[in-house]
Amino acid sequence: MKIRDSITELKETKLYTELSSLDSEYAERIETFVRAIEPLMASIKNYFPYYTRHDVHHGYQVVHRMEQCLLEACFDVELPEALTAQEIFLLIAAGYAHDLGMAVFPEEEESLREKLGLSFQDGWKISEDLQNYLRMNHSNRGGRYIEEHAESLAVPRNLVSALDLMMKAHNYSIPQFEKELYRPFAAGQKESDLAQLAVIVCVADAIEFSDTRVVDGVLEQLVKDQSSPAKISYAENMKHVCTGDSLAVAKDGRIIVSGTFSDENVLSLAHRTFDQMEEWIQGYSDIDHRSNVKRLKIRGGAFHRDLTLSHGEFHRLGVRLNKRNVIDLIASNAIWRRDQGIALRELVQNSVEACRYRAHHSAPSDKYHPEVRVVFNRDSHSVSVSDNGCGMSERTVLNNLLTVGSSRSCEVTYTESDYSPIARFGIGFWSVFTISDMATVSTAAFENYRGKPNDAQCAQGFEFNVQLENLKDYTVFRPVDRACGTNISLKFKRDVVIDDVYIALKNQILCSMIPLILELDGNEERIEAEVPDVNEELLFGVRRQKASSLDIKVFKFHETTPKASLKFGLAYRMENDKATFTSEPNQSMFNVMEGHGMHRQQSAICGFSVPIRVSSFCIDILRVGTYHMNSLTPKGFEFSIDRQQLNNNAAEKRYTDEVRNLFHKGYRNFLKSIESYDPETIHTLQNEAASNGGNVYDTFTSAELAIAYQNYPDLICNKLIPVEPTSRLQDSIMNAKFINLTELADIEGMVFCLQGQRNILNSRAYFPLESPQAFELAYACAQKFVKQYSSNIPVYIMQPDRNFSMLFDNDPLASARVLSIGNDLEVSLLNIQLSRVSYKDRPVNVVPDISGRWSGTIYWREFQTPDSKPYLFLGRYRVLVKPGTALYLYLKKLADDNRFATIANIIHLLQEDEAGHRSEALSAYI
Repeated sequence: MKIRDSITELKETKLYTELSSLDSEYAERIETFVRAIEPLMASIKNYFPYYTRHDVHHGYQVVHRMEQCLLEACFDVELPEALTAQEIFLLIAAGYAHDLGMAVFPEEEESLREKLGLSFQDGWKISEDLQNYLRMNHSNRGGRYIEEHAESLAVPRNLVSALDLMMKAHNYSIPQFEKELYRPFAAGQKESDLAQLAVIVCVADAIEFSDTRVVDGVLEQLVKDQSSPAKISYAENMKHVCTGDSLAVAKDGRIIVSGTFSDENVLSLAHRTFDQMEEWIQGYSDIDHRSNVKRLKIRGGAFHRDLTLSHGEFHRLGVRLNKRNVIDLIASNAIWRRDQGIALRELVQNSVEACRYRAHHSAPSDKYHPEVRVVFNRDSHSVSVSDNGCGMSERTVLNNLLTVGSSRSCEVTYTESDYSPIARFGIGFWSVFTISDMATVSTAAFENYRGKPNDAQCAQGFEFNVQLENLKDYTVFRPVDRACGTNISLKFKRDVVIDDVYIALKNQILCSMIPLILELDGNEERIEAEVPDVNEELLFGVRRQKASSLDIKVFKFHETTPKASLKFGLAYRMENDKATFTSEPNQSMFNVMEGHGMHRQQSAICGFSVPIRVSSFCIDILRVGTYHMNSLTPKGFEFSIDRQQLNNNAAEKRYTDEVRNLFHKGYRNFLKSIESYDPETIHTLQNEAASNGGNVYDTFTSAELAIAYQNYPDLICNKLIPVEPTSRLQDSIMNAKFINLTELADIEGMVFCLQGQRNILNSRAYFPLESPQAFELAYACAQKFVKQYSSNIPVYIMQPDRNFSMLFDNDPLASARVLSIGNDLEVSLLNIQLSRVSYKDRPVNVVPDISGRWSGTIYWREFQTPDSKPYLFLGRYRVLVKPGTALYLYLKKLADDNRFATIANIIHLLQEDEAGHRSEALSAYI
């Protein structure tokens, strides 16, 4: 097709002819408009030389495509579908000017260069910074230019805002359409549907394939340019060359497209483009379908494609999936791990999400009060989950709910910077088929009822069934009048016990940010908005009377930040005017705790339970209390597919960091409120909280010391017992120093500690390292060191605990010495220098996180053993390897090559060697 004068092309369009017959003034206005923007649109190629055509000829083609998409009734003034003069003006103007913002306007060249830091030289017009700026902002820029020049462009002032929205719309997702364009709009004394008008422009722009779309000479320039952007542009242009104008709208509204391709990559790109167009047009058709009068002839659905490859047979799917088998897998217990509460949790999460989304997009005039209700019925053996949230359109149901792996949360509106969705994978709905054979869904979307709270109570919705046993390749939507929102009803399978499901669901929900009611046979239970309290009943259960008789109290703390909420409770007693975590003198608090053991903390994201253990608290809280925590935003979290686990990432770290800081703030309040905020009491409480198996010191402490030093150095207090050449241990204990981390970082000294034992040839002899005898031995060895070396720095001993392990891990030159006790037992005496301990960085000279036949951490450290072996085990999960030895060189090489499974096997053989079972595989290294 030959490109002609812009006004000549405009006047031959059916829309212009109709406009001229309706209102000659508006016809003159649109002519003025097209003439005025023509040079601006023509200049776009100066900034995007490799792009397809974006000038007024492209606008003419878009208007021409509108006529193909519209029903004939739109041009009959006697029919309700008829377009008014104002509507036609808006359609033509938006069709011509929707890409206007990609031009640089004459009066802004200098300011744009200054803003983007571009120098005035050849090539600045096609700089990547300028292109990115224009592309990212063009939908806003075009409307702003028209508003500033409305008079010279002949745009009626009352239509400027509408035209701006219609021009922006071609960059909107369908949810953004629903958010921005469903608003009352009047022009020419008649109510108009702005969303529908924008849809007409968007459909026409989407299907605008023509033989003039490629600018003359572009392909020749692209062939010479081998850059990555040029290659992408070449494929985009060739897509139009190979298709030409062979895209047609059939009489029944189907879209037919043909083309011949010589490059399979270009053909694949064309198919992907048409896939996207199908999705867009389905959404646009839904909007038109919901309008008071339907105007689009074009309909959603698959395009009829006749796209051929000239030199071979092209098949689109490299991987084919059996739809039935995939759905069976996703809906099976293989994914959901046989927890019957998970299926309903998924539905409740969807309902909470729907209410959050509607609340986020509602104005005060909507008078919106969200609510989710789950109703169990023993008689009918069924359950329903209902909400008054955003509801779903037919497009949302087809593209998201019934499309496996497609989540609405991926759409642009759900990923706005100020809104974060709970939903993730797009498969949660299918979990219901682990407990039910059929789901009945009833829904009505809220977008059409913004600002109309009364109408929203009786909206136009639809319902349908999904049955896994009889999975059909079609869905029938039956119209219903209902309140905006969604209801999903399930008929339980015969073997499902309804009470078990009810309890399992409650266990999945810690709290609810949306009002949530659980109902079982008419008995209602409201889930609280805040995390539950940690009180006497929770901590002691039926042992409350015993706890009360011992005068055991519970300190409760609650604090909420914009991102997280924490509640914790600590069981404590006062003794000698100081707090203690013992139930009676020298008796663990376990004696009065519920279940005679550790409590389970509860954690959640937006109220839905996810197991998250916050490490590096200053005390072992779960032995003397517990805590409940909830993230108030789902932003950034990554879940396992069944949502039962949380992947470690930045969001999870921020969450646990915030909870850790809140806990230590509360713990300080506790100590200060009972006048126990002193180093000795803090140290004692830490030991008491770690009693009965909590004092685990044979594992790598990782970054615990750095975290503690940075965030709560006052709450980690060490007991340093000075070693004097002639003093008894009992006298030195009386002179013990209790020092927090801030003070410890400023002093010098050598510290000894017994923290390991070896059983020679697998002997069953045992020497308790926490016993007074072990402490006497450590003190005697330290005294011997002082006498032998006349050290000028202080020497101390510490009890074997995690505090010393943190210091040992962070002294890169820490060492050890093995001492013989009798004939069949050896113990390891560790020593560090306080001046070498790093309080700000992670430990070095270690290889952590080894897993396999042996799990733990390797330390490159010096040590002395009677048998001169190059390795020394310190408990179950730590092994020292002497630098410079053959074993060290071998393991170091394996670590550098990331061969950690092999390392685990080698360490396992070392364990066997320690027990007296030598392996030939180790002969070269030990």
